[in-house]
Amino acid sequence: MNNFENHRTLILNATYQPLSIASAKRSISLLLSNKINVIKNSNFEIRSESSTITIPKVAALNYYVKAPYARRVALNRENIFIRDKYICQYCGNQAESIDHIIPKSKGGQHEWQNVVACCKKCNLIKADKYLNQTILKLAQAPLKPEGNFWIKTIIGSNPDPEWKEFLISA
Repeated sequence: MNNFENHRTLILNATYQPLSIASAKRSISLLLSNKINVIKNSNFEIRSESSTITIPKVAALNYYVKAPYARRVALNRENIFIRDKYICQYCGNQAESIDHIIPKSKGGQHEWQNVVACCKKCNLIKADKYLNQTILKLAQAPLKPEGNFWIKTIIGSNPDPEWKEFLISA
């Protein structure tokens, strides 16, 4: 039963744009009510005495829904890591923390353009200093996520490999 509870289905809009992630229970409900078309099946089946249902890996809605692509993305640690691909924006190593480019103690705001993912070593070097007071350089200017970045926050950092072709635009 645990495998059933952990199964997720990528739900696409009728235009094949990523829309959401559904639990196995929700995807079966959508399937049985003929609201989705299966694009890719998983190898996981639910059996009853009279039928067998294969839980979809990827499914598209039969109708178009206006997707909330302008949805506000929360400024939090996980979303900063997702935006910066879990890479330190100073040295390129794996990020372990976040840093305010202009320190909050020096008037820096907690906003997308002032926060980056960084490793502990670079965070210690930067400390409570302005960037130009250190040897560190930003790999790229941090930007507020635009477009459908929000779908990455739903999917997380470890999407199912079978979803890859459907997430290219996400």
